[in-house]
Amino acid sequence: MKKRGIGFACSAQGVNYHFGHEDVATVELQVQRNNTLLVRTAASDLGQGLEAALIKITSVSLNGFPTDKILWDGSNTSAPEAGGTGASRQSTLTGNALVQACDNLKALLRSVAAEQLDCHPERVEFKGEEIYGGGKSITLNQIFEKVREMGSSLTVTGSFKAPMTTALSEDGKGFPINQFGYAAHIVELEVDTITGEVIVLKVEAFHDAGNILNPIGAAGQVEGATVMGMGFALFEEYILSEGKPVNLGFTNYLIPSLADMPDIQVHFLSYPAPFGTLGVKGLAEAPTTTIAPAIVNAIFDATGARITRLPATPNRILAALVEQE
Repeated sequence: MKKRGIGFACSAQGVNYHFGHEDVATVELQVQRNNTLLVRTAASDLGQGLEAALIKITSVSLNGFPTDKILWDGSNTSAPEAGGTGASRQSTLTGNALVQACDNLKALLRSVAAEQLDCHPERVEFKGEEIYGGGKSITLNQIFEKVREMGSSLTVTGSFKAPMTTALSEDGKGFPINQFGYAAHIVELEVDTITGEVIVLKVEAFHDAGNILNPIGAAGQVEGATVMGMGFALFEEYILSEGKPVNLGFTNYLIPSLADMPDIQVHFLSYPAPFGTLGVKGLAEAPTTTIAPAIVNAIFDATGARITRLPATPNRILAALVEQE
């Protein structure tokens, strides 16, 4: 017999470094000889879309500089330190550091452009690859060359430091986390009470990650993390025998496949972060941690059986049904 259930879960995911660890990122922005821009920072893109985000931040911060002329290098060991790709922190820390680097580059170019356009620096405006002021215009490439003729560097840096956290005192007081990403997932699923099989039919994922830099990439990240959380909830189990793993292949270590994909609808509730120019918050981890309890609650709604150990395999579901009786 197949029964349907709906489950709900919400979470507050602490992001950035916690408990008194200093959290800083630095970015270097270079104008190269061919007048393209190179963003250098020792931050790793593990598939979360950091490269696309940094390129977009650069373009927007420089008032529409073409994205196809912006490159990113996170592989060079001499690049500025940006901290680890963890704690859902890179968009907040490295992103805001990049904004500062772009502002520093604009300040350098603005002073030179003001002289060329014969106007006050405050009247200089950047639009794409053009600079306007005093009723005249000049190209960015011309200003780049002028800076080189002056012998000045076209390399700038920017840094960003998150508000300092503190460890909790013995009485539980302190400021251990400076930012949260919030999420709520609603799951509809079907449970076969004869076989114990669970089919996730639909997921409504609501996330507050502050200002969204790349809506398509962010939605894809939520979808992927949701499926990863489904694996934790229903499939993946690391089995040991006398301290040795026994399921080392995908024949007996199960993960979600395309056949298991539900309809996932992603909704963003964008409340800007309380610090940083970008107003972004971490997003990467919240979808993974929120989906599992929503699935367990949906199983309970469908069957009345409470799962207390993950993954909720068919055998565990059948055992819970028997115990319920």
